[in-house]
Amino acid sequence: MSNNVNQQVEREVVFGIVPVLPRERKYNFPDAFLVLSGYCIATWSYTQGSYLAGLVGFQQLLIGAFFAAILLLAIYQLPTILSVRYGIDVWVWLKSVFGPRGVQIMTVTIIAINFPWYAVCADLFASSMANLAGVFGLQLPAITHAPLGIASVVVGTFIAYKGIGAITWTTRILVPLLLVLGLVVIYVGVTSVPTDVVWNYRPKVPANPDRMASYLLSIEANFAFVITLVGGMAGVPRLTRKENAGFWSGVFGQGLSGSLFVVVGAVMAIAMQHATGKMVDDPTLMLATLAGPALALCSLLLVAFANIGTQAVGSYLYAVMLKSSFKKADYRVLILILAAYVAALCAWGEITKHFGTFLTISACVYAPLAALLLVDFFFVRGQKLALRSAFGLPGHHAYDYTAGINWVGFFCVAAGIAMSLSIYNPLTGQIHCKALFYLTPTGFSFLGTGLLYFAMSKIPPIRSYLLRDRSEITV
Repeated sequence: MSNNVNQQVEREVVFGIVPVLPRERKYNFPDAFLVLSGYCIATWSYTQGSYLAGLVGFQQLLIGAFFAAILLLAIYQLPTILSVRYGIDVWVWLKSVFGPRGVQIMTVTIIAINFPWYAVCADLFASSMANLAGVFGLQLPAITHAPLGIASVVVGTFIAYKGIGAITWTTRILVPLLLVLGLVVIYVGVTSVPTDVVWNYRPKVPANPDRMASYLLSIEANFAFVITLVGGMAGVPRLTRKENAGFWSGVFGQGLSGSLFVVVGAVMAIAMQHATGKMVDDPTLMLATLAGPALALCSLLLVAFANIGTQAVGSYLYAVMLKSSFKKADYRVLILILAAYVAALCAWGEITKHFGTFLTISACVYAPLAALLLVDFFFVRGQKLALRSAFGLPGHHAYDYTAGINWVGFFCVAAGIAMSLSIYNPLTGQIHCKALFYLTPTGFSFLGTGLLYFAMSKIPPIRSYLLRDRSEITV
């Protein structure tokens, strides 16, 4: 009985919304770094690498993949310091920005636009299985594609269902192997073709004839790629023992590990184009062509394990995010709902055809969200939060705003989306304002939304509306 109660309490702390106390923290920097690296290393990295190689030369790609990614991560992940300090998810204190009903709307919206990423991974997993079977003389019928993709979703969901302990041990074993295998893949790529083919690579037919526009599109793709973590950025850091560990594990987990595999994908795509005349993003097909069946089998393991690890960590992060908004929902029911959504996208089978468009559209929402999170806590509230109202305790309603929604926050999100779309149309690829495009759509939206919210917070009636929590500040 006692053990059951303890297990229930632990579940509520790790999978729920209760603040994690210092003595309950599970992670130091290496563990948090490995878990977040396991989340970021997936076959979507190959798709991103191939996409970038269609825009810019390899040297520009290399700079953008690491420096642009780390720059944006180091800025928008700053609020995780507070998440570590108080052991709470960002979605708890985002009630000060959107209100409790508003947070529910935003969490569902974020998951709706984020989980196509997992369908991209599952789709590439299925393609890799079919290609590898072909290497060994077995042609799989097209009807097996969706079930194979769904199978990777099922295994990853099962690990997430078992809890954070299973995720931790899976990533402790998996991520170092993936990093080593990634270096092997780079070695195969640069040794299977002359080195200068990769180093001096430039796209023969760039996606945009204007080279500066192509370069800015690649930076935008890197910004959009890393900012997608904003929704679940505090799920793991709040379990770390030190603030530095929580912050830097997020920055380096995606900025180094994730970006390394983006570069791996680009190297292999360039090598494949040189060897076969066709640029592909399937790592199994790449290694089968460039190195033979043995390494193709290794890549099969890479694809399988990477996707499973990503699905497991992603399911955990976003189920906790939903749990923060819908208190009565059960963690395990939530991850099954998330798995069903990805499975439905796999059955649809069209998501990878619209990768670039999907990437930029999702960033249209993520950039304003990241800006509001940063500006509200650091510059509007001065790092002071009414936790009792944030947790919805009886008698504390500072963040209820108007029927549970902070319309100022939603107005700024809408304005941020409009800012992004006003300078670039992700559906047609048309640049509307070249001068502002130098900031990139994500960068302009991030800066513009933050400045707009800060300026509105200085207007007396709006300031009173936003800061009704001052009489019950707790931290």
